[in-house]
Amino acid sequence: MTAESKRSPKSPFRVLSPIHQANRQASLHIDGLLGDLSVTAQEGQLLAFVSARKGVPVTAIYRLLGVPKSTVTSLLKRLERAGLTRRSGNPDDARSWLVFTTPKGSRIGTVARERVLNFERRIQAHLAQADLDALARIVNALTAETGIDLPAEAPRQRNSQGGR
Repeated sequence: MTAESKRSPKSPFRVLSPIHQANRQASLHIDGLLGDLSVTAQEGQLLAFVSARKGVPVTAIYRLLGVPKSTVTSLLKRLERAGLTRRSGNPDDARSWLVFTTPKGSRIGTVARERVLNFERRIQAHLAQADLDALARIVNALTAETGIDLPAEAPRQRNSQGGR
């Protein structure tokens, strides 16, 4: 029996349930991909995001991960204790912090990003452009219905001296 035939076409959750399932499957698989790095999918995502930038406000991490502030605080404390990140005052806002990766955190973030990109490429190999277009339409419909637009953030470019 195929996965498609297992799902009832009469199910009232024909969009949200498959999205949730795919998200869980991807997260669990990424946990496995990063297991030898001793980081979870969330930690790997955070390290990849921060290592591609020169200091990231904690608020950007909340938005990226879509989790409560308390979860991000716990995550950052774990990563700091492991010697993978450090926090420093934000020169643009004395009330906030910037997060940086340590050299070890940056190496792990780079490896994590590459492994997840390879996973993405393997998934895309199963899809036609029409599938990707349909997925974009689904995301656009969710954006239209919720009024919440969460565009992917592009990495900030660093110059050769390490600044922006």
